[in-house]
Amino acid sequence: MATGPGCALVQLQPVTVFPSQLQVHMVLQLCPVLGDHRYSARVGTVLGQRFLLPAESTKPQKQVLDEAFLRRLHLTPAQAAQMPLHLHLHCLHLPGTRPRDAPIELLAPLPSYFSRTLQSLGLCQQ
Repeated sequence: MATGPGCALVQLQPVTVFPSQLQVHMVLQLCPVLGDHRYSARVGTVLGQRFLLPAESTKPQKQVLDEAFLRRLHLTPAQAAQMPLHLHLHCLHLPGTRPRDAPIELLAPLPSYFSRTLQSLGLCQQ
């Protein structure tokens, strides 16, 4: 949807959602979700290259962001440790309960913290 230096706004369209499914999927793509203090420790970086660490050798910990990224967000490391998960269910499609019923679409606006983060990172919603 939008990209910036070291970050991207992505749209995921899962058919089903299980607890933590989207966070784990993003970590497996070496792109942890901002504010993911549970799984992001599985992505390591050496000489600017990201790699996946084995699940059995990592424990959940506060997400660590590099200094340049923190500056763009206007955050201290202590503030980043309290950052909420930036994963948002924007649209939910529910099928009708009877064959002739129209499906229902529920929309939810972004939380204000999420919008502020997008603005700080120069990412705009499409």
